[in-house]
Amino acid sequence: MTQPFFNHPYLSGHHEPVRFEATAPDLIVDGDLPADLAGVFYRNGPEPLYPTREGDYHWFDGDGMVYAMHFQDGRVSLRNRWVRTEKFELEKAAGRRLFGMFGNPMTSDPQVQGKHYNTGNTNIILHGGKLLALMEGSQPVAMDPFELTTLGVHDYDGTIASTFSAHPKIDYATGELVNIGANINGWTGEAALQYTITTAEGVVRHAVTLPIPHFALIHTFFLTENWVVIPVVPLDTDIQRGMRGGPMTAWNTGRPTKLAILPREGTADDVRWFEFDPRHMFHECNAWEENGQIIADVAAANGTALFPDQDGNWLTHADTKMSLRRWTIDIAGASMKEETLNDRDIQFPRPDDRMMARKTRHAYGNMNLYSVDGRVDGMDAVLHFDTASGKEDFYHFGPGSAAGELVFAPRVGATHEADGYAMTLVHRANSPTSELAIFAATDIAAGPIATVRIPFRVPSGFHCNYYSADNPFYEAVANAG
Repeated sequence: MTQPFFNHPYLSGHHEPVRFEATAPDLIVDGDLPADLAGVFYRNGPEPLYPTREGDYHWFDGDGMVYAMHFQDGRVSLRNRWVRTEKFELEKAAGRRLFGMFGNPMTSDPQVQGKHYNTGNTNIILHGGKLLALMEGSQPVAMDPFELTTLGVHDYDGTIASTFSAHPKIDYATGELVNIGANINGWTGEAALQYTITTAEGVVRHAVTLPIPHFALIHTFFLTENWVVIPVVPLDTDIQRGMRGGPMTAWNTGRPTKLAILPREGTADDVRWFEFDPRHMFHECNAWEENGQIIADVAAANGTALFPDQDGNWLTHADTKMSLRRWTIDIAGASMKEETLNDRDIQFPRPDDRMMARKTRHAYGNMNLYSVDGRVDGMDAVLHFDTASGKEDFYHFGPGSAAGELVFAPRVGATHEADGYAMTLVHRANSPTSELAIFAATDIAAGPIATVRIPFRVPSGFHCNYYSADNPFYEAVANAG
């Protein structure tokens, strides 16, 4: 018999699992969908199938659940499906949780020894003719772009044997996907990552190994036209510390942030390292080159409430609020300076993705306006910020609301940056349903121009992406289907 979930902040309220898959062919829409809004919105996030073995839970640990909302001819359909990894299928067959949290071997059932922990719960992207569900600790999982059936692990014909980033970068100017995969030597080998460049057709053309200082939790990296910057923040994973009873993943107080700079086509011999003050940084808006420097607009804080420190002490959300900061990196001098662009408590900053690695000025994000703890209570607002003019444009969904990542959605035929719409999944306080709110991209404050009703609650999740019908990566899967 399946056991109920225990009480936990990330298993209740807008986070409470719904544990079902649905197909809705024609959703109700309030307002008018623009005629030039056609394509697909994908969202990935944690939807745990069973309670953990430890009686504790971390938001990052739930099984992946992908949502797809297709826009066509003024109509919207919805489908959601679990990412049916080996972990998911083993546990579903057993009717209970088998893996320890984050795959901890000390708390896993012996029957999954040697099996792979993969949730595929963090991001969901189209590239190379495939829809890929991503998480840090595993290889990508391919899914059918329309039916969302799981097709299996995608290792690029054995070329990528390491883990995959949750935030690979797609350069629309070249069609290439640039990626890093950490922990390629396992937890007992030397700390290193794999750096790869994959063609628009999905073929790995450049793959090198880069040593790193320690087993860091590297959630993202910066890509420009000619350079890559890899931030190694003070978060690390230490199996031995976990075996001693300490936190397996922890913030190392006093450890600096370390950044590696290498040419985009570079190898380990080209890497230069430098240090900066301790920073928690999991998400950047964009990065580009300007006047011989690398400019990176990031959501950063001086610490984190996501994990304890090495001694098990936790900071609060109030201690670690994110702000939108600009990191200006001197390529020749291997140094960096930091300035704050916007001090709102922002999460998940995003650009117009078509401009990735090139200069942008429009940043989109969800933010915490009145909530005590935006991650637990819900990020109750969304923000559009013009980094060139400093103009702020935001919308508040009301007390207790939980808004997801605000993603830019180009209109069909878009010709310039921010030419289109922006959308986010929203759960209103205490509501049994959710909605997809759609805004004019440069007038968020005016409120949604259309709202798609979702007839059940969508638990808060992680990352989303929108692909217009004339996006080359969408066209690749549509033509193949």
